[in-house]
Amino acid sequence: MANAAANFAHFDHPQHGTYRNPEDVLKDSRLSDGEKRTIIDEWRSSLKHILVNEPDAPEVEAVNKALDEAAAKL
Repeated sequence: MANAAANFAHFDHPQHGTYRNPEDVLKDSRLSDGEKRTIIDEWRSSLKHILVNEPDAPEVEAVNKALDEAAAKL
């Protein structure tokens, strides 16, 4: 499952493209703050599926923390 967790270190949004980290979402000038928040929320939701199967996945926890920090900046 570690490989599955590593797959969530980036996020492929169907409309806006691929983001390598939450800071890239914040820096995307094409997006409104609402769109940025939506992408962050969708990314976080996708991580919950990994945490159900692998609750101690450190990669997922690190990304989840970065998402929390990015959301706080909005």
